Amino acid sequence: MLNRVFPAVRRTLTLLCAGIVSWMAVSAPNAVALELQVVTESLPPLNYEDKGKVTGFSTELLQSVLHTAGLDAEIQLIPWARAYQTALTQPNTLIYSITRTPERDALFEWIGPISPRQIFLYKLRRRHDVQVSSLADAASYKTGLVREMASTKDFINVSGFAATAFDFAPTVESNMKKLFMDRIDLLVSLDWSAAYLAKALEHSPSELEPVVLLDKSRSYYFALNKQSDPALLSRLRLAFEKVQQSGQIEQLKTKYMR
Repeated sequence: MLNRVFPAVRRTLTLLCAGIVSWMAVSAPNAVALELQVVTESLPPLNYEDKGKVTGFSTELLQSVLHTAGLDAEIQLIPWARAYQTALTQPNTLIYSITRTPERDALFEWIGPISPRQIFLYKLRRRHDVQVSSLADAASYKTGLVREMASTKDFINVSGFAATAFDFAPTVESNMKKLFMDRIDLLVSLDWSAAYLAKALEHSPSELEPVVLLDKSRSYYFALNKQSDPALLSRLRLAFEKVQQSGQIEQLKTKYMR
């Protein structure tokens, strides 16, 4: 009789274990998703808010990556300085769109690149009093910058200008408003972001004149806090590779950048 009972018990235990393993496999992505925090800033058309929803090229790309990875996370759109500090100090936090620089390289785990990056120094075309044909010429004028952005840090370091030559804004939108209100003379901006912001403020992009190309050597990335769960990082990187191979990045570039 024992010989008949034990096989039945073994079969029951085997089925029970299989059920537990299946439940864990289904539940694991949700468990990781609850730990993932995503922060970004307003940098259209990469990431911005439209009708109460965070959207843009990088946002749609990230959403595809999260879907492919079986993850879910709410995206917080906040000023860049706060977003950067959050990602720097809180594990399982992802930040985008962030420039990969030598100074930042060891601070995050990087996923990407996700898009090209060209930074220009702009003036208003109607401002004939602002004469700039080189970086050195800009020293005589007030240049608008956004706090904690890589382009801001680069401009300060490369220019060597006195602190009085800079005017700081919390967002790219407020920086562009200052330019059109003549509160600053020059502005440092991503090229297609400048065009987008001008239109959003009901101006033509042709009113902006790029006077100096500052940088085109770097790209934007997704970045994960250095102390994050290694399994989360692996899942995100694998999902990004799959999305990249699918051709979705080129489709999004066509939608947002061309």
